[in-house]
Parts: sequence; structure tokens; C-alpha cells
Amino acid sequence: MLPKIILVYFFMLFGYITRAQVQSVDVVAENLKSYHLQHNRSTLFIHFDKNVYTNNDQVWFTAYLLKAAVKSDQFHTLYLSLVNTADSTIILQEKFLIEEGMAFGSFTLPDSLLSGHYNFVANTNIKLNNDFDGVFTQPIIIKSTTINPLVPQVAVFKSYDEKTKMGTALLMVLSGDNRFVENAEINYKIGRGKNILHAGKAKSSVIGELMIDYNADQINEQNNLLQASVRKGKDVRHLTFNLPVRNAKKYKIKFYPESGYLVDQLYSKVGFEVKDESGNAIKGKAVLYDGPKAIDTLNTNSLGMGSFMLQPDKNKKLYAKILGVDSAERFELPSILPKGLAVRARSLVVDNDLRVQIESNVASKIHLVLHDFSTIHLQSHLDLDPFTSKNVRFKLDSVPIGLYALTILNEAFQPVAERIFFAHYDQINKVQIGTDKEEYQTRDRVEIALNALGKKNKSINGLVSISCVQANRLSQPNNQNITDFYFFQQHLVDLPQHPQGLKYMNPEYLNQVLLIKGWRKYKWQTEKLASTEFIQSSMELSGTVKRDIGRLKAPMALNTIGGTNINVLVTDSAGHFTIPSANLLSTDQGRVWLSLSDKRSYKYDVLVNDPLVEIKKYVIKNVSKPMETGVKVLEDNVLNISASSGIKLKDVIIKSNKDDRVNFALRGANKCGDYVCRSNILNCGNHIGDPENRQPERGRTYRQAAGSGSIIYSGCTDDEDKANFKILKGIRLAKDFYQSDISNMNEPINFATIYWNYQVAIRPSDTKVVFNTGDISGKFKIIVQGITAEGVAYGEKEITIKQK
Repeated sequence: MLPKIILVYFFMLFGYITRAQVQSVDVVAENLKSYHLQHNRSTLFIHFDKNVYTNNDQVWFTAYLLKAAVKSDQFHTLYLSLVNTADSTIILQEKFLIEEGMAFGSFTLPDSLLSGHYNFVANTNIKLNNDFDGVFTQPIIIKSTTINPLVPQVAVFKSYDEKTKMGTALLMVLSGDNRFVENAEINYKIGRGKNILHAGKAKSSVIGELMIDYNADQINEQNNLLQASVRKGKDVRHLTFNLPVRNAKKYKIKFYPESGYLVDQLYSKVGFEVKDESGNAIKGKAVLYDGPKAIDTLNTNSLGMGSFMLQPDKNKKLYAKILGVDSAERFELPSILPKGLAVRARSLVVDNDLRVQIESNVASKIHLVLHDFSTIHLQSHLDLDPFTSKNVRFKLDSVPIGLYALTILNEAFQPVAERIFFAHYDQINKVQIGTDKEEYQTRDRVEIALNALGKKNKSINGLVSISCVQANRLSQPNNQNITDFYFFQQHLVDLPQHPQGLKYMNPEYLNQVLLIKGWRKYKWQTEKLASTEFIQSSMELSGTVKRDIGRLKAPMALNTIGGTNINVLVTDSAGHFTIPSANLLSTDQGRVWLSLSDKRSYKYDVLVNDPLVEIKKYVIKNVSKPMETGVKVLEDNVLNISASSGIKLKDVIIKSNKDDRVNFALRGANKCGDYVCRSNILNCGNHIGDPENRQPERGRTYRQAAGSGSIIYSGCTDDEDKANFKILKGIRLAKDFYQSDISNMNEPINFATIYWNYQVAIRPSDTKVVFNTGDISGKFKIIVQGITAEGVAYGEKEITIKQK
């Protein structure tokens, strides 16, 4: 028997639920269960130390498996890919150990990276129904010191020629220092998929230009993509550009009635958003019309969103016009239903109870279902009289903190209205950060006190990661925090950035987002669905041993060597093998050696199937664009404004073949990316890319970073990959953050990240953390986030560092 909603009606008594009604609601529960099964995925969040990097920079991160779709002990590997968003090129891929739902790691970005927008794309080793589980994307920006030899750009030279009916795109090829690149080979095509309107090959002129003509009358939103590749010598760049569509609307307005539909004569709040053709939010004004009569002025905020109250009339034709643009362009409101109901709520960000008004324009019997998209928490029914509002209060004592939906079903148990809301806003955890001083000097001591607070500001236990990073290394549009992500971003698509950064801190912003971004009209089945098979699998590194002539006569033994770990595994009689994840652990920059034990190993060939190959295909196909979205402002006194400049440029990079080296083009490094710094430290984090670095020698002893003893260098074997000897991409283990010696004045400390810690245990009393500043002055931000005894928690604090 499902629990009942606690409802309080004014001047009414609550009725009982019949057995038939319960059975029908159980059908709804089956639909929700099916919906949950199709959408159930693990929730993965990663705290990166920053989101603006330079080439040759060090990356530090902590990954949290916040929700596991399968047993948590089945997760063992985190796969992390760096992708260029311009052309989906995979720059590097790494593996890290997942243990007890967490993963820690660090790595060095390639020295050859060019400036632009990139994504870190992460996923786990688990697949559900053949889909990757636990996918997380972090957009980043690379600011490179490498001079780009090829910088192609596209602009519309002429959108339409009345005589020839043609348009012309101008492609310019420059170098990073603004020099013309002549005779660059250019391949281009116009169209999408198999619908290609035009393709050609040419070379850039002496001033690096190429004019590309196209039939402007044939261009529409389905075929207006211009794709080009530019090659000069060994350098290749790729770019995409959306050609302008003639007579296309420069702006789009979407309307979102509060409960899903406009219903005749029922007051409703209507959310709306305004964007241009490129997806930029538009801050401006619009006028709402009833025929020729203006009846209201509509305003959007900096997010391009707004709302207004409306009493719809099915006999009226309502539309809106944007002030400051072509006055002939109309935007129709949704059609008005002659019969239906409306749900009104003052706030959808609530603490312990939700209060709504429900009104119908016809007599009807409805069913109310409060659920979390997988489970019905509360349910009941209600009889409505025409044009009589019912005030309903939902007590949320038995409902955990988070996002929920109140769905209204008609007598046939079909959904007719819905509102998404956030319950127990007052129970969001936070991390308090106290500092011993407000301002610090360079090479100073910083002491911070951490306290995790839960319900009623009670101190609770927690496990968090901590970063202190130069403030300009945190691009606000790309910032993600664990609280926003867990409660909102993973559920709502295209969640707009909040001007102050933290979404969960502003209830007004959340109310607007839940009205617009949380609005949807979906259909449930009214019949009981057949059970859906739940298929689970794990991606493992596997392979096959083949003999040069004929099949294997017996199983063969193989050795894996990762750091100091030596393991033996045996193939089956057909030569197939799977390497356990424990055999792939390595402190040697993620390298693992695989070899045959047979003395006549030269007669055999080892074929390896690494999950990274499959992940690479997935990432290339599903790479997302940067989170950053522009905001355009329309002035009332400006006519014929085009919010889009007509130029849509993409960042571009070298398209190279797969390279499994850990580092790329590091100064003084060998093919494996290993180097020794001036202080005789192997792979010293304080001297990445230093011109005084030198290559290590096999058999020599070197110091290890952070005072962790010495190591005998075993050599670089990247050039020793043979048919029967393979160098595998192993699972990397975390290394300690390099703490600089502030007493050594001869050693510059110029890190943007001055402190990083993968995990710090917070106790109910203040937890103390101590670290040092470097030689960089200015604003720095301390970020603390992780998990507590009562859920996720986040905190941040800005400090100032001045020159000593």
C-alpha cells in the first residue's frame, strides 16, 4: 500500500482511496520504474584543481562516485580523456584507480597543446545496457605558450548577391604571430551528413585567403555547416562554421506555462527565454500583443529568462515582439486548451512543505503523485469543481532532500500537468572555511580551519578535497561544484550559469530555472510495461596470443610488470586472456610491461584490446561544446540589431595520430616523458618544462619528489614495443602534491595551484590545514568540496596575497 499525501484543504475533508485507485497508481509506479531503469546511471563528479590551464601544466583531481548504479566494489578504473572541442581530437587518455567509490590522480598536460577550449571527459569501467556509465565532463581552457603556425578563421564576406544568388565565405589562414600563410592546402565541404551541397579543394593566396562561393538560396538549418581542413607541411587544422540562413529568424522565444499548458480562463505563470540563432541568451524587452493591442511588457534578465502572469482566452491570438529588432517578426504563444487545469506555486524551492493551488475550468477528478522520477513517495486524489481553486499543502517529512516532481493525472491516470520542485532547501550542507588572516605575503604560512555543517548548522563528519588556486585560473562559466552538480546539473539540461557562480545559493535563480529548464511534457504508458532486462558489463583489458603457424597447443603464461609489481596470468587454450585491474597498477607514470614467459616468445604475437579504443570512439562522437554562453543586450532605441555577428569561430588544433606517451615534447625529457631537474629529482613537479632539465640514464639513482627517497631508473622502453612484448597503458596511482621549500630563495615558486589535497577528514571540531604561499601575488581562491555524513558539501573563500 503506497503512503498517502498529507493534504490540507480549506473548508474540506480528505476522502479515502479505493482499491481500484491504488491499483491504477501502481501502474504509474511501474512506468516510473521503467523510466528509472532506462535512465538510471551512476553519478560521478570530479574536483579538478582549476579549469584554466597552460600547456605543460600539472593537473590534480579527486573523483567522487556519488551514486552507484551497481555495487560499488565493481568499479575499479576511471578513464579520463582530454578532448579538443573544435574537432573532437583526443589529445591524451589516462587510467586511474577507483577504490571505495573515489579516485585520485595527477598528470602533466602535453607541452604541444595550443590555446583553445577543451573537455576532460571521464567515465568508469561499468557499462549498463551497453552504454557507458558514470560519464562526467569538465570544460577547460588552455592558454598556451606555443606559437600556433596555423590559425584559420572564417567570416561571411557576402551573405547574398542579388544578381548571382550566391553567398561568399572568406577563409583566412594566419600564423599565431599574424603572418600570412600562403599555399596552405584547403579541403572544404558544405552540408551535414550525406546531404553535401558543395565540396572542393584549393590553396590559400599569397595573403592567406580563400573565397568559398555557395548557393545561398539552398542553405537551410539542416545543411548550413561549412567544414574545412587546412594543411601546411605537417601542421593540420580543422574548423566548422555555420553559414547564415536566408530569412531565418535571428531570435527565438520559447514559452513555458507553469503547469505545462495554457488553459482557457485559468491564470498561469508563463516562463519564457530569448536566444539568438547561435544560442546566446538575450537580455532585453519584448511586448505581448492581443491582435494589434499591446497588453504587457516582458523583460528578460542576464540569463535571457523571464516570466509573466496571464489569463488565457481561447478566442484570442496572443504573440510577442522583441523591442529593438524587426517589428514584423512575431512569436506565437502556445495554443490554449479549452479544457484542463493549472497548478500554481509561489515558490518551488521549499523547506519542509510544498504549497500549491490547483484549479480546473471543468469538473474533474484528479490524482496527485509526488515522485523522484523513479519512486512514488506520496499520492492521493482530489475532486475539482469548475473555477474553484484548491489550496494544497504537501508535508515533506518523509521525503529526502533533492529534486522531485508533482505530477497531476486525470481520471484515466494520464499525466496532464507537472511541477518540479526542490525539497528541504534548508538542509543543504556547507563547508565553513576560516583563515588565520585576510591577507598574506608571498612565501607566507596559511592556516585554515574547516567545519562541515549539516541540518540546523550542526557540525558533521566529512571527507573533502582542497585546492588553493590563483583566482584567474577559475573561469566562472566553466566552474562546477559538487552541490550544484548533484542536485541540479545532472537532472536539468543546459542549466544556465548564475552571475555569482553558485547556483544553489540563490532561491530566486532556482525558481526561475525550475519553471523554465525543469518544464516538460512527457507521456507515460497507461498499461503495465513488460519488464526490461538490465544488462551490466565491465570493460577490461584483454587480448589474444597467436602463434606464427597454427593454433596454440596449450595455454601460455604471461608476465605483467608494473613498477615493482610482477604478476603472472595464463591464457585459455585458444590464447585468450583478461588482465585483472590489480595487475595494471603502476607508479611508473602508468606504464605496465606485458611479455610472454615462453623462451621462444619470438614465435608468438600478442594482440591487445584496450577499452581506451572503444572509449575514444565514444568520446569523439559525443564530445560536448564548452559551457560558456554569451549574453547579448538589446537596447530599446536600436533598430535592426543582429545579436549575432555572423561569425562563429571555433578553436582548432593539430590532428595527430594516437600517441601513448605520457608527456609530449617536454624540455629535456625522453620519449617516455621522463626527465631529471637541476636538483637531481626524477620527474620533478617543480621543474616541468625547465630548459635545464636533462634525460635520465638507465641504472642511475635519482631523488624522488616530496622527499620520498631515491629510485633507480629502469630506463625508457617506448621503442621496445614488439609483437611479443607490449607496453600497456596501466592504471595510475596518485602521487603526493609537491610542497615547495619556501626557505630556498634560489628556487622560484610560480605555481598557480599553491595547495592541493586529495582527501582531508573533517571532524565535528575544527579541522586545521596548513600550507604555504608561493611567489605569485594577487587573488587566490580556496575551494573545499566532498561528501559528509549527510550528503555532499561545498565551501569556498577568497584570500589576497601581496608581495613581501
